[in-house]
Amino acid sequence: MAIFGKKTKEDNNAFISLDIGTEFVKTLICNIEEDNVIISGYGKVRQPIHAMKGGVITNIKSVITTCQKSIDLAMEELEDTPIPTKVVVGIAGELVKGVGIKINYERENPEKNIDEKEIKNILDKVHDTAYEEAMKKFTASTGSDKTQIKLINATVTDTYIDDYKITTPIGLKGKKVTLNIYFVYTPLIFAGALDDILKELSLSPIIIAVQPFAIARSVRGARESSFDAIIIDIGGGTTDIALISQGTFQDTQMFAMGGRSFTKRIAADLSISYDDAENLKIQYTEQDIDRGKALQIRDAVKKDLDLWISGVEISLEEMENIKIYPDQILLCGGGSKLSEIRTKLVEYPWSVLLPFNRNPKINFLSPEKIDGVIDKTLKLTKPEDVTPVSLARIVLDIIKDDVIIAI
Repeated sequence: MAIFGKKTKEDNNAFISLDIGTEFVKTLICNIEEDNVIISGYGKVRQPIHAMKGGVITNIKSVITTCQKSIDLAMEELEDTPIPTKVVVGIAGELVKGVGIKINYERENPEKNIDEKEIKNILDKVHDTAYEEAMKKFTASTGSDKTQIKLINATVTDTYIDDYKITTPIGLKGKKVTLNIYFVYTPLIFAGALDDILKELSLSPIIIAVQPFAIARSVRGARESSFDAIIIDIGGGTTDIALISQGTFQDTQMFAMGGRSFTKRIAADLSISYDDAENLKIQYTEQDIDRGKALQIRDAVKKDLDLWISGVEISLEEMENIKIYPDQILLCGGGSKLSEIRTKLVEYPWSVLLPFNRNPKINFLSPEKIDGVIDKTLKLTKPEDVTPVSLARIVLDIIKDDVIIAI
């Protein structure tokens, strides 16, 4: 188990942010300059329909081909620039399970500086507990207790020393230490497929990050004690949810329904191909479609909205140790552009069904709301671009020692 927290120079601080989504692969070419991530290249390529399902890789060769095309597109205007070999890659979907563990301990020698070895020992001691909790989650969702799972990473999300919240414990002294640790597991077969993809692309992972966690860590102001929000990222195959309370990351939940489900419904109702339905859906979100066709698409989308909102409700209900839910929902991802999604969230009786003080306000996330990122391509403007930008931002945390990540 290695801990990454020291600032190092590798490949001139260049790296790739790779968002392998069900609908698209998005690639960012990035550098770290002072306290910012600089994005100099952007590539976006649609996945073949058979390549992924619900965030799960179903055809490795197709995903590799699409990733390579996306990387090539991102590098297209960067003449004489070598392709970075380091990558941060995101994972999401129902086959990713997170376990939050809170540790309180008193140090025998409070005058001694806390070092990485001490934190590693704590992580090792609680790993078995986290593993057992993860297995319970996989058994509940799959109906089988035979799933082989792998630890992807463990992140120290919040630290308190002698009841003071601090950014990182490394190098500090104190008696009483509290650590909130987030362990991430995925089935061994899924982790192996991801390893194969990265090897084939000649990429070495800096971190494999849970996408909703990366977004929750990256939104401007999200670590301030006044920040409370539910973040909902609606991708092509999954809806990923993260909850932040008083600036502290709490939990993530994901379910296998996203924009692709609405596209399939449009295709079925209008008796057209999937590709034609997707194009019509995009035109509909951009209000570039005649009224008659728009009404047909609206009616088709509404047929699956109850199922989708039920998935959101169940996901929130399954989050652990939440006494009061935030009164703000932030939307991102390509699926969030369907106006019916926001309307359904506004009208849903949240305060009746779950412990909300009031029905939450619904707002949108955009890439410019991600802290510490400068987009020199000027192409990252849409809700679906929030995820790759947030993945890039998590690397800045590692280099600045703002987060300790064990793999």
